[in-house]
Amino acid sequence: MSVKSYSKRQSGGVKLSANFTVAEFACHDGSDTVMISGELVALLQKIRDHFGKPVTINSAYRTTAWNSKQGGAPKSQHLLGMAADITISGVPPLAVAQYAEFLQPKAGGIGVYQSFTHVDVRAVRTRWDSRSGSEKAVPGWPGYTEASELDKAVDRLVAAGVIDSPDRWKSGNWTKRAVELLIIKMAAKV
Repeated sequence: MSVKSYSKRQSGGVKLSANFTVAEFACHDGSDTVMISGELVALLQKIRDHFGKPVTINSAYRTTAWNSKQGGAPKSQHLLGMAADITISGVPPLAVAQYAEFLQPKAGGIGVYQSFTHVDVRAVRTRWDSRSGSEKAVPGWPGYTEASELDKAVDRLVAAGVIDSPDRWKSGNWTKRAVELLIIKMAAKV
């Protein structure tokens, strides 16, 4: 996907995806031009869909002057419209980074800070930890694994009110009687 240029005044309310508009990516210096990578929008939408909560973009596109004023890197991906510093209420920055790592294991930039996560869609892979206040390179942010089909099925049965002890069912250690009772409960719901 390519980076597109928008006018905040003319297109600020334009929806780029189900949950993001042009205005959310605008530079905080009040300038009108907004550069936005479609790939970045797609990444943020996947993150939003996964956590089921709004993603707040603290900083996305930055003009050179604003980036310098903020102490940003001279070759920051923010200057290209390819980066965003984000938060999700109730979700630690590390958890966001771990999911972003799952989504883009071989490319992109992911940095973890005390109160936010930086994600970008550069072609090369880079990872860093700035939680201590000084940036240090790290090999990555492992930790997230996709739920198994069994876990997803158990979650659906919990939501439907069929079962009330998901941990027991996700463990895979069931007795014949437990399976019989589950079948009986499911049949009653049909």
